[in-house]
Amino acid sequence: MDGTNIFATALQRSRGAVDVAFRAGALDRLYQSGAAKALLPRSFNRAHEIVLVNTAGGVTGGDAYRYECSSDASQVLVTTQTAERAYASSTTDIASMIIKLSARNGAALHWVPQETILFDESRLARSIEIDLDASSECLVLESLVFGRHAMGETLANCYFTDHWRIRRDGHLVHAEASRLDDDVAGLLGAKAGTVGAQMAATCVYVGPHLEQMKANIEPMLAALQTRAALSVWQDRLVLRLLASQAMAGKADLSRIITAMRSEQLPGVWQS
Repeated sequence: MDGTNIFATALQRSRGAVDVAFRAGALDRLYQSGAAKALLPRSFNRAHEIVLVNTAGGVTGGDAYRYECSSDASQVLVTTQTAERAYASSTTDIASMIIKLSARNGAALHWVPQETILFDESRLARSIEIDLDASSECLVLESLVFGRHAMGETLANCYFTDHWRIRRDGHLVHAEASRLDDDVAGLLGAKAGTVGAQMAATCVYVGPHLEQMKANIEPMLAALQTRAALSVWQDRLVLRLLASQAMAGKADLSRIITAMRSEQLPGVWQS
């Protein structure tokens, strides 16, 4: 009443959650809340498609997202409408992204989102947990783009952590963790880092068709525009890719995933 302006000090944060389940080839559960949405477009492929949409347009410090998808005696592919963007944070708060996937009874669950772009000063912690039985398969792809290169941006400072855990019949079969924090430019430029690449990607396959997946990929590696290496051991396939240009990296990833799945990727990958 005395004319003094009072401003809220707490910044708005984005929240979102999606939980989708398919059982015996039919939709069994669909839950969505906040800024996270799930679209189920018609598809002529064998797998049911789930397209995740972040209506907030990206994530920044303090945001929290959770995605859960399960496939029981079904074939399911999960992707994103567009690239996820981790924007600069004006505080020390860290955004979180939790992904939980499961496959049972001869199911296939393929997690193939489009790339995540890390903006300078972004802060994001991501975790991926997958549970499957011996009769099922999972294909997991994640790719990172380091800065907005079209805008001349160099990723000099950010915070990013990524933790993967894949379990088969309750036993851990694959685990990895990565972190970008201090001296980001130095880490990315190092020989043990990305050697200055604009994009880095990891693809992991666990399932009964391991040798067929390997046979589909190996002949095409030499013809790729990017640097890629493939390893197969202890019942899993791991592919790493480094691209000096993000567009070339995405094009090669599209070829690789198409060869692995013997089907075209969803149309959103081409838009």
